[in-house]
Amino acid sequence: MTTNYTEVKTAMLLHLPFFASLLLDVMDVRVGKFPEKFGPMANTAATDGRTIWFDEDWLGELTVQEGVFVCCHEIGHAMWDHLSRAKRYRDLGFDGKAFSPLLWNCAADYVINDMLVKCGLSMPVDKKTGKIIGLHEPAKYTFEMGVEEVYRLLLQGAKMQSQDGAGEDGSGQPGFDKHIHEHDKISPAEMKRAVQSAVDTAKACGALPGALKRFAEELIESKIPWQEKLRHIVTSRSSRDTSTWARPHKRRLAHQKMYLARPSSYGCGTIVWVFDTSGSIGAREMTVFASEGAEIMRSCRPERVILIGCDSAVASVTEFAGDEELTAEKLQVGGGGGTDFRPPFEWLEEHGIVPDALIYFTDMYGPFPEPQSFPVIWAATTDVAAPHGDLVRVEIT
Repeated sequence: MTTNYTEVKTAMLLHLPFFASLLLDVMDVRVGKFPEKFGPMANTAATDGRTIWFDEDWLGELTVQEGVFVCCHEIGHAMWDHLSRAKRYRDLGFDGKAFSPLLWNCAADYVINDMLVKCGLSMPVDKKTGKIIGLHEPAKYTFEMGVEEVYRLLLQGAKMQSQDGAGEDGSGQPGFDKHIHEHDKISPAEMKRAVQSAVDTAKACGALPGALKRFAEELIESKIPWQEKLRHIVTSRSSRDTSTWARPHKRRLAHQKMYLARPSSYGCGTIVWVFDTSGSIGAREMTVFASEGAEIMRSCRPERVILIGCDSAVASVTEFAGDEELTAEKLQVGGGGGTDFRPPFEWLEEHGIVPDALIYFTDMYGPFPEPQSFPVIWAATTDVAAPHGDLVRVEIT
């Protein structure tokens, strides 16, 4: 009896809701013959951090439990961004030395495999020798260690021969997958959103193992740059149901045989940006605010944007389509006096505008408005607390 991907996916849906959620949310799986992906290594499994390739013959030789392990293993590489991190180290070096992708791959495998074993999953086993296929030495390398830490330990015993990573991995055991470092990566914000959704799903099912809970929560609560926090809050607060069943979601239909709605063109209607133009906000802060504003516009895809400059009164109002660039001309928002946060909200009320979200870039020194019926995000350059709304601390370097 041979194993197929449908059985693997079904088992994950029934018993591993966390990984199943990530699988359906952000991953592609392809089963077939892909010699161009594997090159000289055995045709087994490969990933680029977004797509998982299974050799159909090798998958058929695995048990369903082993197939589940391999699939979760590949998701783990995507979840912790191992492929992109490897590419950065390859380009910039590691601890001032040439980087070995081979040792990095081994280090990542050690950490993921130990985490999965601690979660109760079974590693693939060679049917002839009875030995596990893959890297797992919990006496040396555990799921509680970072990949960089394991990499340094492997590097100590490795004989580096080239920047491409030829040398000993210190284990004598082969991994079962190939890591492809050139890829269209999943953005950190997209992955963190997907992980949070997966955690919520698994908790609702009562099926989030302790080892996985720790890893996932560390990923979500890690030192996320303020820009990513802001993008996540804005997109989550402003997003609306833009899906349509008139046209299927092509990626899910093609690769997962699932007929799902696909997104339409706009992620939200109106986004309001308010720039604190009082004398305490300088050119450096304005440059940072403007740069991040442009990135968020690309993420939340608004229909229109209203840009307001305000000190103690509304100094300027500029409206433009969401697909337009946030140019320097649009950022001539005036001001330079005292600070009052209330005028932009009064202006919106006077004009009958209820935005999907309002983002206020400010140092937080001034009188606040009453709570609003729409989401308000304060992007603050100081430690002053906000009386309501979401707060993101902005670091100006």
